[in-house]
Amino acid sequence: MTITQLYNQLADKDFQDYQTGDLFFPAYMYMYDASKEYEIENEILDIKNRLHRPNNYLDVMVIDIFEEFLNFLKETKFGKDNKYDFYLLHEKNKPDAVDKALKQDAYDVRFLTFLDQKIKSHLEQAKPYEVAYVFVKGFGTTFPYLRTSRFFNNFEQYIKGYKLIMFYPGKAKNYYSLFGLLKDENLYRAIKLINA
Repeated sequence: MTITQLYNQLADKDFQDYQTGDLFFPAYMYMYDASKEYEIENEILDIKNRLHRPNNYLDVMVIDIFEEFLNFLKETKFGKDNKYDFYLLHEKNKPDAVDKALKQDAYDVRFLTFLDQKIKSHLEQAKPYEVAYVFVKGFGTTFPYLRTSRFFNNFEQYIKGYKLIMFYPGKAKNYYSLFGLLKDENLYRAIKLINA
């Protein structure tokens, strides 16, 4: 599927209904060659703007998972500081402990709730537009702290009232392969829109 074909599918009124799709599970993956990262970034914004035209009454939310993880750490108190500043302070003298803590934070229910609340707030503010999609990008940047399959597995319960489209810089056969080089984790049941 080319990026043009992706736009055509997302523009299809039947596809926009979050209750349609295989297994009635509203999570999809668009896989692409990691060397096209910059091009895909621009295409994501272009698709968002084209779908948002007033006559479509359609709004698309774009989430950079890496940026949101940083925002979560900055908003989470840890002693006198927030977690972001605390980790920056200790990453050189205690790298293993910081690494372990970041991996735990990435799957903490508080981070998932933080994302869910951000999406719900956007849905509320977008009215009277219909929000059909939440685009999620930035998984290449969050590796190895946030792994695709595990994120989907943990966030599944929050996906309600929209379709989640994840942009993944890699391939998937029997397992996810980030950048086509790194073995990530076993496949999740999100519906693949392309096999890179």
